[in-house]
Amino acid sequence: MTGQYPPADDRLAHLIAQEINPHVESWAFAFWLAQGVARSPEVQAELVRIGRAHASGQPCGDRNCAACFTAQTTATTEETAR
Repeated sequence: MTGQYPPADDRLAHLIAQEINPHVESWAFAFWLAQGVARSPEVQAELVRIGRAHASGQPCGDRNCAACFTAQTTATTEETAR
């Protein structure tokens, strides 16, 4: 073990559990919920879709996506500077 937290093998579930934990009774329950979310085929497919869109420089389609907003405003600023 490298001592890193969250562990690389279950990083997504740990990160989700950290977000859920303050709103539920126990860490075990938060982690159980997070594992279900992280292992969902639909969630996994959406993460891949978003990653591919961002990697190709395209918007992912989520109107609340901070990465897309930043890219859009940065591109606008660069175009304006020309």
